[in-house]
Amino acid sequence: MNSAMTRALVSVCFVLAPLTAAQAEDNPVRPNIVFILADDLGKEWVSAYGAEDIETPQIDRMAEEGMMLHSAYAMPQCTPTRVSFLTGQLPHNHGWVNHWDVPRWGSGAHFDPEMNNSLAKILRDAGYATAASGKWQVDDFRANPDAMDDAGFDDWAMWTGFESGNSASSRRYWDPYIHTREGSKTYEGEFGPDIYANFLLDFMEEHKGAGEPFFVYYAMALPHTPFVTTPDEPDAEGRRAKHKAMTRYIDKLTGNFVDKVREGDFDRPTLVIFTTDNGTVGSIRATINGRQVRGGKTALDEMTGTAMPYIAWGPGLVPEGVESHQITDEADVLPTLAELAGATVQHTQLLGGLLNHYERNAA
Repeated sequence: MNSAMTRALVSVCFVLAPLTAAQAEDNPVRPNIVFILADDLGKEWVSAYGAEDIETPQIDRMAEEGMMLHSAYAMPQCTPTRVSFLTGQLPHNHGWVNHWDVPRWGSGAHFDPEMNNSLAKILRDAGYATAASGKWQVDDFRANPDAMDDAGFDDWAMWTGFESGNSASSRRYWDPYIHTREGSKTYEGEFGPDIYANFLLDFMEEHKGAGEPFFVYYAMALPHTPFVTTPDEPDAEGRRAKHKAMTRYIDKLTGNFVDKVREGDFDRPTLVIFTTDNGTVGSIRATINGRQVRGGKTALDEMTGTAMPYIAWGPGLVPEGVESHQITDEADVLPTLAELAGATVQHTQLLGGLLNHYERNAA
């Protein structure tokens, strides 16, 4: 077992004990995996962590019935975190060291499958059905229409990111512009987060009795700016009120996934992970554990900028009511989930593009 994988399994040790016996059998039960990644949400907006300006009962229930991590780190900006999750590499290896909205600024850049192995590819090769929805941004689907398939996903419903020269593509919430296998289009009168969530919930339903495990990646767009009303709070006014409405909608949608697993009669255990890519936008303040803080997006402040909420839930997989201060980060996710899936991860997969670069130059 390589050192990166060892570090990952130590830091996310909740998955080991329940699977030890199963791994000794000829046909171990490999769990379904649901990974939910919210966009721009610090701990000060999750009441399980001590947030005082909002209640998040569904996420809190996950923490009560699962495991809550206190030292789970992300990069302070969106793109580096998301690519670290996908590749199991840190930014100085995978190269996405800053926010990069490829459809807007790409100039030919994209998530190159030859340079970057991905968690979805590894799991698909191991026999998992894979799907993603929500925010992508690391490819321009006009230039790379098959990018999601190349990255390892069987199906998808993605907001492409703001495409230069295409004003309709700026909308990820109301009247969203979404890319699927059928191409990209605007969904008039609909709320993007509902489309993204329902797409994956339907995928889970379709595959629950298929005999193969599934991996779904919900790259949730909420609560990133622009601040908007939600179907549940259409009268919210002002940035702070809309931000709170969007955060409550995160909680609701997360609860829908937990309820789906709880009530879905799946043929194998299912692991649900909720976390975020970086802290809240700096213009929004909140109170956490008696202390008022400003959002830490782009900042290196540990409380609000890099140590993110991270909760794992899964009946039969994750022990209830556990809190951990073990250190982990988004790059640990790939080797940890690959281990659960029974997939093999080599050093070259974790070092990825950097090692390939050196090997090509040496040749």
